[in-house]
Amino acid sequence: MASSMKHCMLLLAVVAAVCIQLHQGHDFIGRCSCLNPIMFIKGNISDFKVLESRPGCDKTELIVTMNNPNNSTEKLCINTEGKRAKAFLRCWERITKDESRKMECIDRKKKAK
Repeated sequence: MASSMKHCMLLLAVVAAVCIQLHQGHDFIGRCSCLNPIMFIKGNISDFKVLESRPGCDKTELIVTMNNPNNSTEKLCINTEGKRAKAFLRCWERITKDESRKMECIDRKKKAK
């Protein structure tokens, strides 16, 4: 009886540890990635990622990678209601969401300046 009680306590401890780890996870499936998107960006964009609406996040999100003057990069969430973000999203649709053609959207923005 004492042995089964020890097994039960061990199992309970393992289940509790797993629950704690899941609760502290950073990337819950379905959570929006952009909590505080910014409206305006200025600078050189080297890449972007469009996250379509999905369960748990009912909006399309746009994450751009900016090149900083010190050769570092920074990922920023852009408000999709802004003029530049809308242009990126229209371009993304125009290239039929083809990852290999993303530079067409980036180069288009550089030429417009």
